[in-house]
Amino acid sequence: MRRREREEKAINQLIRVARARADEVQARLAGLETAKASAERSIALLVEAVAAEERNAGAGAPAMLDFARYLRGAEEKRRSLEDTRKTLSSQIVALQTDLHDAFAELKKLEHLLEMSERSAAARAQQKEIAEAADIAAMRRRG
Repeated sequence: MRRREREEKAINQLIRVARARADEVQARLAGLETAKASAERSIALLVEAVAAEERNAGAGAPAMLDFARYLRGAEEKRRSLEDTRKTLSSQIVALQTDLHDAFAELKKLEHLLEMSERSAAARAQQKEIAEAADIAAMRRRG
């Protein structure tokens, strides 16, 4: 196997690895975005549930006490969901950076392969020109 063929084979392998990495990061990013959307829906549903409970709360002292306990629990759950959403947002930003880097690496490798192929084509063309010149020189000599 020639040197150029070995180089191109190695670059192709690196491209496959870079694509796999980009695909894996995209899949993780999609999962985090789904989880974030779920947390945001949960927050919205909790806000709606609290508003509904507030409208339906009775006027008596026992009902107000129950409602106050419900509000404390709902606020704790809302804070927990907000913390989850913030954590997911941070992870999403980090993975977006990783994805950008993975695609940049993939583009570099694809460009390197293209340059190698162009170089090989140019060398092949130069070889053909040299061979044609040699043949023409032999014909002129006799």
